[in-house]
Amino acid sequence: MVKSQVLLTGASGSMGNAAFLELLKRKNKFNIILLLRPSKTNRKYFSQFLDQKNSESKNKHIIKSDELKIVWGDLTNPDDVKKAVDGCNFVLHPAALISPKADHNPKMAEKVNLEGTKNIIEAIKKQPNNGDNTRLVYVGSVAEYGDRLAPVYRIRVGDPLIPSAYDFYATTKIAAERAVIESDLKYWVSIRQTYIAIPKTLTLLDPIMFHQPLEQYVELVTNKDAGYGLIQCLEAPEEFWGNIYNMSGGPSCRFIYQDYLENMMNLLGMGDYRKIMDRNWFCLRNFHGGWFEDSYILNEFLHHWRDNLEDHYKQVEENKYWYSYLASIIPKFLVKKFMKKMANEKSGPLYWIDSNNKGRINAFFGSMKKWKNIQGWETDSKGSNISAYLLDHGYDENKPENELNIEDMKEAARFRGGECLSPRVIDMKSKLKWKCAFGHQFEGSPTLILLAGHWCPDCEAPPWDYDKIAAKNPFFAQVYYTNHSKDENNYYDEKSYEDIL
Repeated sequence: MVKSQVLLTGASGSMGNAAFLELLKRKNKFNIILLLRPSKTNRKYFSQFLDQKNSESKNKHIIKSDELKIVWGDLTNPDDVKKAVDGCNFVLHPAALISPKADHNPKMAEKVNLEGTKNIIEAIKKQPNNGDNTRLVYVGSVAEYGDRLAPVYRIRVGDPLIPSAYDFYATTKIAAERAVIESDLKYWVSIRQTYIAIPKTLTLLDPIMFHQPLEQYVELVTNKDAGYGLIQCLEAPEEFWGNIYNMSGGPSCRFIYQDYLENMMNLLGMGDYRKIMDRNWFCLRNFHGGWFEDSYILNEFLHHWRDNLEDHYKQVEENKYWYSYLASIIPKFLVKKFMKKMANEKSGPLYWIDSNNKGRINAFFGSMKKWKNIQGWETDSKGSNISAYLLDHGYDENKPENELNIEDMKEAARFRGGECLSPRVIDMKSKLKWKCAFGHQFEGSPTLILLAGHWCPDCEAPPWDYDKIAAKNPFFAQVYYTNHSKDENNYYDEKSYEDIL
């Protein structure tokens, strides 16, 4: 049997490593190629998977044994990517520079997340038959949807992409996804990944934990199921390709952040979270998360819904470090002192309040006045009495895709405050001409605009000029005005991240 060649990027990350370990179980079907940064940590970890007796190395950049080939390189180097992609039947691409690192270094995030993806696309196109025999799986993020608090926390593919202010990571993932969808590759798929829950949760302690509102609805997936699902793409049928999907662990993995926080703090030995953190350390808006209304579609292809929320808690329990026990015996005032110090770091909400950082305060709280009005824990409602609803996509979604016509395109464009300038629809993959409410003209396929929720690239963040956009774009406004008022006038430019450096 001739084995397929599979390139996996990001094998040192949470999803990527779980995918790599799953791929090793199927090495009788697939030859594995990894593109990895040549760090000491990576070299030490991945050397254990190479059969040293049967391995060979033509140069210091490539080493391979019977079932595994490692290309030591970088996504931002087109030559490295070309070496890794050559001869591959599949490219699985979860690698990314993620938050919070991405938000401290947006230029590097753009190089890795956007330019790296473009390098992969170009490398595939240089394969025989313009890459028609190579299938690309791109992994995006729930962060693309931005702030989705109640009542709009029920998320579907096709909803507007509104990355939260200061979320440079999300902006790069949106741009990279656009490049994939409009790449003209024969076989591609984009998977928007939810929060990946890892067993070693204490490693995630960072001021970003305070950016998330306590009322945020979240749907996780364990790293094992995320990795398993990615490898299942290798077995997917023809109709799987050319689409955008939401990936999560399903309804059994849903929660509200405040409940999750309570369970995790107790599980990690830190006790009642109300005694070690104050309510006004947590932001009121401008993060991301929600419950995927349509993630079952991907599960029907990949069958990756295996773990539930309780399984995740068990995995955390099994991987607690010794300092979890230490946390349980340390006086709570010292634990609170540690947590408050974290909230006072430059990327923490308390630092913004103390330094009167109006940009961050307005983005994450609405105003200083709203922050001052935050009550104690006893008044928190978690938004449980707010009825949720699905967003309008601006056209008849009950129509089969092959029946959508130019009138559907014009209707969708009007709902976005713009126009469709093309005279007819050729198919869902062929680009049409559009104009946004601000006069920018651009091209985009019906798949990109209607099915994936993208719109004008000139209006995409950064900069974030959402108050101006919402005033003219009803598609956008139906999300934005759920927790922003029409008299706000916020603007965050490309250098806004510099305030936390």
